[in-house]
Amino acid sequence: MAAAGASGYRPGLVDLKVGQISREIFVNEEIYQQELERLFTRAWLFVGHESQIPSPGDFFVSGMGEESVILCRDRAGKVHVFLNSCRHRGMKVCRYDEGNTPVFTCPYHGWSYGTDGKLVGVSYFREAYHERLDKSQWGLVEVAQLCCHKGTVTATTISATARSISSALAPPAAAAATCRSG
Repeated sequence: MAAAGASGYRPGLVDLKVGQISREIFVNEEIYQQELERLFTRAWLFVGHESQIPSPGDFFVSGMGEESVILCRDRAGKVHVFLNSCRHRGMKVCRYDEGNTPVFTCPYHGWSYGTDGKLVGVSYFREAYHERLDKSQWGLVEVAQLCCHKGTVTATTISATARSISSALAPPAAAAATCRSG
């Protein structure tokens, strides 16, 4: 395989004259890691559709690159996308593909989170943390940016380097006002 230049281009992988792409693009671990870093952490990615979570407490587990994320509607009806990872030890807090729940509970130590992402329960809070753990600082990690447009939910991961959805689309979308940063 040819070495990548500063731009990341590798000669010989794409033959524009005959319209062929080398199989190497699909199986090379280094190329895959570059795509994850350069594309999936910086681009707007489709997460799901609002019709998948019509009611408060509804959730749907999706993916953004290699990250498992939870698309959910909180009790107030607001749409959220969270990393599917407990802030305590990193275990997945949602182990089902879809459903309805009042809380997401980590099976490891039992930390539980509301559908708004707030930490609402900690096992042995009094004994282990002497009631000193600031729960407001330990909620689920929400994606950096979220946009709901005509039901389609797109988001950027925790990377703040992604450009706004209106600048990512051409021509700029008038509906970008419905988008928000995490």
